[in-house]
Amino acid sequence: MNRPQPLVSDADGGDTRQRLLLTALHLYATQGLQAVSLRSISAAAGSRNSAAMHYHFHNKMGVMQALVELIAAELASVDKKLRAGQSAPTSLRQACQATLLPLLQLPGTQPWGKDAVRFISRLVSESDPEIAELVNRVFAPFWQRLDQALAAQLPQLPAPVRQLRLMFMSTNIFHGAAEVAWLAHSPLGDMSRHFDEDSLLENLLDYLLGGLQAPTSSNTGPVTE
Repeated sequence: MNRPQPLVSDADGGDTRQRLLLTALHLYATQGLQAVSLRSISAAAGSRNSAAMHYHFHNKMGVMQALVELIAAELASVDKKLRAGQSAPTSLRQACQATLLPLLQLPGTQPWGKDAVRFISRLVSESDPEIAELVNRVFAPFWQRLDQALAAQLPQLPAPVRQLRLMFMSTNIFHGAAEVAWLAHSPLGDMSRHFDEDSLLENLLDYLLGGLQAPTSSNTGPVTE
């Protein structure tokens, strides 16, 4: 009986551990976090050893941690290249753009970039405290830096309101970046034909800035004891 072809080849995925990891990334991105077992990842990677995933990653959370660290390192690398030779953002729009670009450029920097964006989108939809703790441990410094930048640009907003809007913004960014192809099949028709990559970014910035800078009404402020 012929063995199934691995989803990631040695040429694409490097050594066995990397091939297993990128196969896991693809399966999690396309099928969901709860639908994929370690055994199915080993099989999809073409491993003859059904326990290969346990050997390299111990358990599912070990796989998740390795993936989050892989993606975080790539985002940091993209961010470093984008910021090289550039001055610090001086406006809220520039700060938001600098934050968005690494994520939006990720699909073009690595063969697994599109899977990485969809995987992140699935992670932020999970209510599992262990997954949330893992994501926060790796990405918290990034969100803290962004919050500090927003605080400097939006001093009129109470901190809890600013941070709540930042979390709303984050969800929109992750899900929007992961499902941008959906625009071609939206209930309003094929919207993708009206926008290229640059104009999509500008419209996304307009949308986010409108939400971040919206005035607070009397019943939207933080609840105080």
